[in-house]
Amino acid sequence: MKDVIELVDLPDELILFIMKKVNPRMLLLCSMIGIGNNRLEALAFDICHSIDLTFDYPQAPHRLFRRRFFSHVMPRISYDIQSLRINLNHIQSIKTFVENNCNGTLPNLTHLKIMLGTNQVKTGIPYTIAIGVQGTTPNHFIDGFFLERNILPYMPRLRQFNYHIRSILKNASHITIDQIRQSFLKQQQPFDCVLDNFNNNYGQCQIYSLPFIGTRLDFVSNRFPLFDINKTFSNITILLLFDDVKPFESIFFERVARALPQLRTLEIFNQLEQQEKTTAKKISIDFTHLAVLILYDIHIDYAQQFLCQIHLPSLIELVINKDILLTIIDENQQQARDNCSRVGTIRTSKPS
Repeated sequence: MKDVIELVDLPDELILFIMKKVNPRMLLLCSMIGIGNNRLEALAFDICHSIDLTFDYPQAPHRLFRRRFFSHVMPRISYDIQSLRINLNHIQSIKTFVENNCNGTLPNLTHLKIMLGTNQVKTGIPYTIAIGVQGTTPNHFIDGFFLERNILPYMPRLRQFNYHIRSILKNASHITIDQIRQSFLKQQQPFDCVLDNFNNNYGQCQIYSLPFIGTRLDFVSNRFPLFDINKTFSNITILLLFDDVKPFESIFFERVARALPQLRTLEIFNQLEQQEKTTAKKISIDFTHLAVLILYDIHIDYAQQFLCQIHLPSLIELVINKDILLTIIDENQQQARDNCSRVGTIRTSKPS
């Protein structure tokens, strides 16, 4: 009969090595802390300085583990947590916990990363959450004053705060870009912001710290400062363009191609006809690394430009309005055939 070696039989160094390999860590901590084994519990405390809650827990028993984590584990490790990674839907749970257990703060937290969470299946657009008070709809954009009142006080030891926040309001009251900038006067960290007032009665404000460290931009209009000499957004790999005030012209896409050399996924929402079509035929545009192109809710001009005029040597997935696709096929242009020659996946707005 072979001897059975249990976890507790191993030396501490090997147990720690195994613990660091277990993901998600939340489940590991729930399994080690509060089970009556002081040695394993002490080892678990050694790795609880960094907590990642972004693992997807939609089904039981994961939901049971999540409740146990907040009721039995967090009270014992709250003073050890230095780095926290959460989804948007965790904010309320974290807020409730710290208010009830830690006098409103995680005292040693130095790094916080808030992820957008699940994406919509068809388009990849992140779900949007309006952030209000007790279920009410907010009546102002998130600005520097909001950060000072509602975020920064909960992190007294925060040394660096990198952020990109996009807030959306329906029937937004008039506010100027200068008013947004003035709300950041007390903050020493460089930042920038942009305001949009769309024809669909929605307004949006995007605020972001500099240097910009993200790899994704959503609902970028013609007014977004994508192009600058500092190459602020050169690491962007995913871009969603939206504008119902002004069409995206060829010169805009030529600048996008130069400003975002790492772009892998591009989605366009714009029903407005281009006004500078003669210019499009004179400009040579090359999206070298673009692999996914999404053209659901567009004017046909954008499909004709991207598929028939722009060079897309890496395109492997195309999402497009079916009627527009059939029109492009009927035109039978050589550039469109070249761009689509490597496409392995085509999704359309109607069943094929």
